[in-house]
Amino acid sequence: MDEILLSKLIEQTKESICSPEHSQSTLYQYNLGWKKISEYFHEYSQVMFSKPLAEQYVFELQEKYDAGLLHKWRYKLYRRTTRMLIEVYEHGHFIWNYQKHASSTHIYESAFVFLHNEYINGLNQEGKSISTVQLYDTVSRQFLEYLESKKIKNILAVQPNDVSLFIPYISKQYQPASMRTVLTALRSLLKFVEKRELTNLRLLAAVPTGFGKVTKIVPPLTPEEEQKLLESVDTITPSGKRNYAMLLLALRTGLRSIDIINLQLSDIKWRSNTIEIVQGKTGSSLVLPLLTDVGNAIADYILNGRPNSSEPYVFLRSQAPYHKLSGHSNCYAISCKMMNAAGIRQSKDARKGFHCFRHSIAARLLSKNTPLPIISSILGHKDKDSTKVYLSTDLKHLRACALSLEGIEVVNEVLR
Repeated sequence: MDEILLSKLIEQTKESICSPEHSQSTLYQYNLGWKKISEYFHEYSQVMFSKPLAEQYVFELQEKYDAGLLHKWRYKLYRRTTRMLIEVYEHGHFIWNYQKHASSTHIYESAFVFLHNEYINGLNQEGKSISTVQLYDTVSRQFLEYLESKKIKNILAVQPNDVSLFIPYISKQYQPASMRTVLTALRSLLKFVEKRELTNLRLLAAVPTGFGKVTKIVPPLTPEEEQKLLESVDTITPSGKRNYAMLLLALRTGLRSIDIINLQLSDIKWRSNTIEIVQGKTGSSLVLPLLTDVGNAIADYILNGRPNSSEPYVFLRSQAPYHKLSGHSNCYAISCKMMNAAGIRQSKDARKGFHCFRHSIAARLLSKNTPLPIISSILGHKDKDSTKVYLSTDLKHLRACALSLEGIEVVNEVLR
């Protein structure tokens, strides 16, 4: 590639991002990021753009962030503005393509980069779902990055003990209930390594066959809490209209957050009053009724709040660039904001994500003596046993199952 002044590349990048009509505050932040990398290049007396030096800069940002020396928002800003420069340098323009959180980890050893790319390509060729590939991508990056942190530069040098020590290390970043899925993803990578005969050791044997499953009882929302939630949303603003429609959709249908953010305009069948999707988690088709209040809220957002965009998805970012919401974290942030505004679920350990709305609709159906198979079909469960977890929320019927202590009285002598 031709050499280019860093200052000129920054100007080209600014021109490349003008089309989405960014707010002045956003452009101001981007300028802060470019100023920071300019200062870094100045320290090395470098006026021409250098991709290796830019990548070194990002690596040092990661080290500072991991050490607690850099705020998260600054780290993300500096990393993003550097990625913009690299993309314009390599392709002549910048394409708004938001990466998943998995890409926030960085693999630098060439042997590991090649291994990771081959592994992900293999998953895609096998026809794995997008969500599965994203999860396995995340875990495999984390594992390879962990090996690099231990100064291991090649898969041949990995010992079973390295795999075993990775388990407690990674468990600090995930909820206990998620660790079974993490271990499954790790096994997938190590199976790939053994199948390609990239090691002579049985690394797969170092992964535990199971991980203690923790089933948490999530209290359903009461009718009063639901009303407070709905009343707390400001439906005047575009983002408020979007959040209100998403909230109603979750409360009335129990859709998973991944299916809400992936909902497309074509999935809403206005003539038949149905919502027809292919579930992101199971890959199964699901048809749900389009209830009146849900349909009205979605229509209000589409007509009066949704940005003018060619994107096929219903729910979009409220700021440019107007792409679909990036994932589970966006839904969690939205539900937290609404619950805080409504003044509910404020304790430290309270569940605030969209998933608690699934528990609520399941509890409501159970209270009306709806059979489990029907609840399972409504919630889109592939395995009917998955619905049994919601039985713990049906206190009325659970009380009827309680056994009397009559006949097993304990006398004082037994207690001594």
